[in-house]
Amino acid sequence: MLETQAPAENSNVLRNVLLGILGVYVVFSLYFSYQLNERINMLEAKMSGIEYTKENAKRLEKIYLTRDVAAQRSETIRQLNLSSGESVLDIGCGPGYLCESMGELVGHHGAVVGIDISADLIALCNRRKPSTWLSYAIGDATKIDQAGGSFDVVVCTQVAEYVPDVDRVLSEAFRVLKPGGRTIFVATDWDAVVWHSENPQRMALVMKSWEEHCAHPRLPRSMAYKLVNAGFRFDGASVFPILNLQYDDDSYSKGLSQGVRDFVARKKDVSADDLTEWHSEFERLSEAGRYFFSTNRYIFRASKSAAHAS
Repeated sequence: MLETQAPAENSNVLRNVLLGILGVYVVFSLYFSYQLNERINMLEAKMSGIEYTKENAKRLEKIYLTRDVAAQRSETIRQLNLSSGESVLDIGCGPGYLCESMGELVGHHGAVVGIDISADLIALCNRRKPSTWLSYAIGDATKIDQAGGSFDVVVCTQVAEYVPDVDRVLSEAFRVLKPGGRTIFVATDWDAVVWHSENPQRMALVMKSWEEHCAHPRLPRSMAYKLVNAGFRFDGASVFPILNLQYDDDSYSKGLSQGVRDFVARKKDVSADDLTEWHSEFERLSEAGRYFFSTNRYIFRASKSAAHAS
């Protein structure tokens, strides 16, 4: 004769099964969350020698609000010549200020997507996101998670030089651009920075160490060729100068000096005393009316042939 389990016993068995399934789910969720975080950290480490911490994200946000970078952003917007309804991808969107400006121009019939390798910067973007047609995501510039031929415009400012496989960044930009679409890449030649110091030898030592903060410190010299090699039609280049004669909170160079100081300090190839003196000199020079900093942003324009299949 077959025995049947009482309802209470059946409930206990079912509860144990469900708890077991829940336990497996939690373990796998924690594992995949860990793997995702490890992947993000690995991608951030690949980008350059800069550490993408919350502190650096806030510092970068402050630099992006200086008059110099705001003026550069306006010039980039002018050259993009955006129209209502266009779709735009910003590779390496940083704190999102360029995306917000572009969003105002393309309007609710358009779309702006910003990607960045830094989870902290993407969090800043999402906290401040002003419109529904802006979206942000953590993303790898060498493997963009977007379909081919998705965007009318692709923009990348001060990012390509930080990615070791810069040719892959360009090929990905070409892939996601619609036929007839256009792109702008902005980069700095760090060897062309002019920064006055009463100790030129120390300045040269610090700036040589700083070069290692990015993968391609002289990228503008080869950018035109690289764009063409990636399939683009090269449409021209221009220079946006940054000149600081005062060392103040609204100058690009003050924020830059803090980043240089912290990066070089971690490398420990310049003595702590020399680095402290290098950084403190700027205040004295500015108070004496002898401060001078100059750098150029090189703006490269290119497009994808309308006849090219996406």
